[in-house]
Amino acid sequence: MLPLPRILWHEYTSRARPMRVPEPEAMTDAAQVAAYVKAYEWGGPTSALQLHHMRELAVMIRPGDVVVDLACGPGPLLLELAPMYPQTRFIGADLSPTMLDYLRRNAAERGLANLSVLQEDIRFLPSLQGQRVDLVISTSALHHLPDEASLRQVFERVGTLLAPGGGFYFFDFALLKSARTRSLFVAEVARLAPAITVHDYEVSLQAAYPMDFVLQTAAAALPRPYTASPSALVDFLYFLQSPARTSPAAPVRERLDAVWRGLSPAMKLEHLMLRVMRRRQRLDATPVAD
Repeated sequence: MLPLPRILWHEYTSRARPMRVPEPEAMTDAAQVAAYVKAYEWGGPTSALQLHHMRELAVMIRPGDVVVDLACGPGPLLLELAPMYPQTRFIGADLSPTMLDYLRRNAAERGLANLSVLQEDIRFLPSLQGQRVDLVISTSALHHLPDEASLRQVFERVGTLLAPGGGFYFFDFALLKSARTRSLFVAEVARLAPAITVHDYEVSLQAAYPMDFVLQTAAAALPRPYTASPSALVDFLYFLQSPARTSPAAPVRERLDAVWRGLSPAMKLEHLMLRVMRRRQRLDATPVAD
């Protein structure tokens, strides 16, 4: 378990937030990719978060939808969602050929004909120019963008990509104030992940955008209505998501229940914390320029 009192102390006593340190946009090293995939296996350090994404998306994905996952990596979330929604078309977009090769190979091995990939820059997505999709998602990925302008471009591209009635779901880390806080989060991941993944996680935390910048950029660019949910107490993570679009079907509920039952007690507690420790702000009307 994370030592919350120590985290709060370090964050609240830190005087200034550091500058973000960008990391490479695309992960192409085979060893890094293999470690990344390992971290997303059930029972690994991302299990509670992965189930959280699946539960939130269960009220957003409808049969017949076209869903695009921006910076999908090797597609751990897509490989869970595609068999749950066989009538939905999923597209994973990423710059890394190594990541996409893994996703393409695993989709074929599992017979997931409703899952395809695009090796493209998520700021532009030229193959989808002039097309509309029903849902755009991105998880633990936006911090890979090189600069602030790129995050604005991604949010603006979402506005041009979504069909009427479409939605989005974004999750990522925010930039912590204290290096000591960051070391506590890294140590927690190190209990369950290989060293190469632990290093990548630490680099990612340094590459995160400040919370205020993310929320302000989203408010100026993303289609409304949506809910912005930064984590309570500490600016560590955030969710940006459109309202519910459906109710989960019985097979979806059964899969979610099965995953929940398979989590360890510690992962169940972490999952519950993810669901309750969020400060929700609903953004409804589009602001009118002065």
